[in-house]
Amino acid sequence: MIRTGILLLAALIVASPSIAQTSTPPTAAPPSLNIPSSQGIIAKLDTDLDASRNKPGDSVQAETTRELKVGHDVLLKKGSILTGHVTQVQTYSNTTASMIVIVFDQVAPKGGSPATLNVKIQALAPAATVSTDSLQDGRGMAATNINSAVAGSDRSVGSGGELMATSVGVYGMRGMSLASSVQNQKQFSAVQSAVGDVKLKKGMQLVFKAPEQ
Repeated sequence: MIRTGILLLAALIVASPSIAQTSTPPTAAPPSLNIPSSQGIIAKLDTDLDASRNKPGDSVQAETTRELKVGHDVLLKKGSILTGHVTQVQTYSNTTASMIVIVFDQVAPKGGSPATLNVKIQALAPAATVSTDSLQDGRGMAATNINSAVAGSDRSVGSGGELMATSVGVYGMRGMSLASSVQNQKQFSAVQSAVGDVKLKKGMQLVFKAPEQ
């Protein structure tokens, strides 16, 4: 009886490493949330940004302020969190405009599971309750990989200064413009300023757009 117990214990000891190795499955990659290119994600900035302080790798977050629906299906609820990071910072000088480049590639849907996504900043404006400067023409940055610089048109904002899903460019922010590029299948968004360092306050309005399919 004692011999049988010892043999059983030895068998368990030998078997236990393999049990431990197989009991923890590999971590699955988060799914991808596919946003139709015809839809705009309306959000607000949850992170202060300043070209004189930020550095590559800094986290950036935005929160959706309206539901994103396709037909009767809700893809993103209000209050979902988009997360990205700064990839490049350039401070202002007499010869060089200021720029912050951001990649948004993660989303935590409200009431759902985290997912990856691929979007760029399509439009930018101060919070709707903040008075704005006159609109300025956008200018692209020389000697960079960023293209498609645009400035806003007041025909695609609400009467109270609210951005809409169709809004494109920068509104009410003197000397600032948006640009974008695609590298390694990721969308890079650049906020540029020709009059000083880029400074974006928490609460500013954003519209995100997925790339054309």
